[in-house]
Amino acid sequence: MSIPVLVEVYDEMRRLAIAGSAVAAGDFRLKKLVPPLQKSGEKAPVFAKVAQAVQAVVDSNEKTASAALLELTTLVNAILYTQGETGVAGELKPLETTDLGGQPTQASARVLKPLLEALNSTGSGRMELVRDAFERGTFKDLRLVKPALNALDDPYPEIGEFIAEKVLPLYGKAILPELRAKLDIKARGGGHVNRLQLLHRLDPEGSREIVQQALNDGSKEMKVAAIECLGSSDNDVTYLLEQARAKAKDVRAAALRALAAAGTTARDVVATLKKAIGGVDLELIITRLRGSSLPEIHDFVVDEAEQWLATLLKAKDKKEQGAAVARLQLLVSALERRKDAKAEAFLLKCFDSAAAIGAIKSEPSGVDLNEWVAQAMARGTPSMQKRLVASHATLTGGMLQPALYAARATMTPDAFYKEFSPLLRATPEKRSKKNSVEQERAAALLEVLAATEDRGRGGYRPWMRYDADYEEADRTDAPTPLPVLDPRWLDAAVEAGAVELVCDLARPGHAAANKFLAEKLAALAKKPHEGMDVLRTMTRVQHPGAADALVEALKREAKDGGYYISYWYGPMIADLPKSALPTIEALLPTLPEKMVDRLMDSVLALKNKPDEA
Repeated sequence: MSIPVLVEVYDEMRRLAIAGSAVAAGDFRLKKLVPPLQKSGEKAPVFAKVAQAVQAVVDSNEKTASAALLELTTLVNAILYTQGETGVAGELKPLETTDLGGQPTQASARVLKPLLEALNSTGSGRMELVRDAFERGTFKDLRLVKPALNALDDPYPEIGEFIAEKVLPLYGKAILPELRAKLDIKARGGGHVNRLQLLHRLDPEGSREIVQQALNDGSKEMKVAAIECLGSSDNDVTYLLEQARAKAKDVRAAALRALAAAGTTARDVVATLKKAIGGVDLELIITRLRGSSLPEIHDFVVDEAEQWLATLLKAKDKKEQGAAVARLQLLVSALERRKDAKAEAFLLKCFDSAAAIGAIKSEPSGVDLNEWVAQAMARGTPSMQKRLVASHATLTGGMLQPALYAARATMTPDAFYKEFSPLLRATPEKRSKKNSVEQERAAALLEVLAATEDRGRGGYRPWMRYDADYEEADRTDAPTPLPVLDPRWLDAAVEAGAVELVCDLARPGHAAANKFLAEKLAALAKKPHEGMDVLRTMTRVQHPGAADALVEALKREAKDGGYYISYWYGPMIADLPKSALPTIEALLPTLPEKMVDRLMDSVLALKNKPDEA
């Protein structure tokens, strides 16, 4: 007897049993199986009986659904039991397990499935999804440990580096056996470099033997990675001092970084670091200088900066000025996050000389240097921040956004709103020569406001220079959380037509924001990707038109076949009020079956919500 149709019934029964019998009534998937069962029933009466039982479940209500589903389950299980086999041939072996420690969480299928697809496939859009999952805490789900470890070898290097830097450290030493088992010291970069560095980061002492093997017998890329893992013994320091004189820039950089991180006061080490700071290798060790524990090195950086500032202010030749500016930019960068009086005094001295520096027209120019100084001050001591804020009205260009950020960090929410909300009035106007200054200030404020609200951006500031050095520095010195914004900013954002800021600040029941969001979504109908934030915000704040807008978006996705549809749209469905359920259920039969599969968990979550008061 052919039983594939019974297997389908069995699968649907299991799904409904997990979801709860309350959602079984009217199930459209189960309903589709009735005709083929009736047709099979013409030859085998047992199929006709199953068809009747399926129809009984479909026609049931909340009171009768559980009994009907139980009767169907009993019948189908009895039939399949007589036709199937249990067990599997082969030797039984214990499953390999590792205690990860900590407190795990469990992600829902609608979150887990697209993330697993992103980690195990190729194509665009995956990095954004992985980053979003990390910020949501999804990777604490133990089912993602193996996929995350495998993602170290992702063909897109940025994903592998992000997994190694942010995700895998969450699991601690429990992943060390897996890292060691897959490490290939002969490999040329990629995931194996990440594995070696992660081994050293999680277990510096236990990984010394592997680091030494990579140093002696590894590929060039693995040797460079191994060099940066050294520094904990006297023999390491001797070797690093030799490599710090290597002709290869990557080898020299790794050795200097390791020496700077070692924290030893040995004369040869200090002399080598000073030589690097005073020479062409300064840019290779900037982040290590910020975290250095050596007072002598701290003082030397400031002394070097003082000398170059004096040279710059005296120089007349543009080429000489440009060289001095470029050097000072690196030194100012090395002073960022420094809280000592000597660094503070130098940066304030540069700020006091901003007019003279800004007049220098070299390449890079004095204006460029002023921007670097302002950025360092914005992340500096309270005195530097307040000095920057006090001058905000006179600042322009790249100095303005750091000043606004410093104001955001140091002023009370009420004072910050009163001082800066008038700047948004220029936003709706078209840019012209007459209002260019107002437009520049409004745009700068919007960047700072948008970047400081917590929508998964982690406090990222678009005005900060973004490079590997800054990414590395942010690992150990996370920015201080900023005060919440005054609630009046939402009204100001609506009036200014600032879409991103409205999405950041929108809250339920705000009539002006609701009207603005609906109008903006309609205007972006032909650009659905740009309207995603607006749609997500509408569902979050329980906008009265959110369900209809989401339905229209899903209809468009049905034509385009969006790959990660359940990840982006699923949470929105689940966030809708339960009163939207009939609208969503009416849509499902019109969508492709694969699309329905991806969204069903979210629909069930909506269906299982408690009734609204």
